[in-house]
Amino acid sequence: MANSAVNGSGDKKLQFADVAVTYTADEFQGIYRGKKYHESDFSAVLDRARDIGCSKIMLTTMTLKGARENLQICRKFPDICYMTLGVHPYHASEFYQEGDQVTELRDLGRELIAANERSLVAFGEIGLDYDNLNRADKESQQRAFRDQLEIAVEFQLPLFLHVRAACDDFISIISPYLPKLKSLGLVHSFVGTKEEMLRLVDLGFHISVNGVSFQTDDLLDMVKHIPLTHLQLETDAPWCEISTKSPAMKYLVDASSLPPSKKHGKFVEGQMVKGRNEPCTIARVARVVAGAKGMSLYEIAEVAWKNSTDMFRLDS
Repeated sequence: MANSAVNGSGDKKLQFADVAVTYTADEFQGIYRGKKYHESDFSAVLDRARDIGCSKIMLTTMTLKGARENLQICRKFPDICYMTLGVHPYHASEFYQEGDQVTELRDLGRELIAANERSLVAFGEIGLDYDNLNRADKESQQRAFRDQLEIAVEFQLPLFLHVRAACDDFISIISPYLPKLKSLGLVHSFVGTKEEMLRLVDLGFHISVNGVSFQTDDLLDMVKHIPLTHLQLETDAPWCEISTKSPAMKYLVDASSLPPSKKHGKFVEGQMVKGRNEPCTIARVARVVAGAKGMSLYEIAEVAWKNSTDMFRLDS
């Protein structure tokens, strides 16, 4: 198990890797419901993350445009930011409507790998989402998933995966590629059943959880049964915060208060924005997982840190 940092009093200091943050989301650009209220404050977001021991953050790429934006941020904050590369199932239709994006994606990946770009640590976010077929139909999602898995075999990066209400098709499509991959990867923001989770674990995938993974007692039971060897943590900020109506709140009674916050219409530089999730809440995610599993916060933080930094080579 990785050695935890030690503070001046000799107590263990928590370390966190947040494996899913979407920097390119409107909320991190100061935009809410289509209107801009403030400039991007992502530097302050990262400062708040560091303050609670979150020293590694993976920026989730959803589009090719987003990949280039993430790359800029990773180069601006190389001590903390890493990125994935791929096209999210939400954008699967656009993948074929806006030029030859398959070739463009492959070329960008080849360029970054050839340059030994340290920030590129995973291929994704790819997969299937049948809860949002209004964003892209099944045929487009499946086609984009297969085309990107072909690229994944060339790149040999750990996969960063998404599956919602599509576990059977997901497993059917990805299974033929598994023998060709040296490193499998992570199914993130998981909200499926315990049985689906165990099927994915049996294939070799890690599972990461956030606030939406705690919405019901059944989901908390699923979290309880994720093997420690396959567990990772995330916030999926700026979304997926832990709801105050979640049964998980019973595990947060003794949690430390979050930094001060204001509504976006009354934005204050250096403060959180109410309703916008941030990586600094990752300790709360860990606390809920610890409660569900009947373990200490330190044990969960240390296990998840090791799993994430080992898989994505974040600590090298």
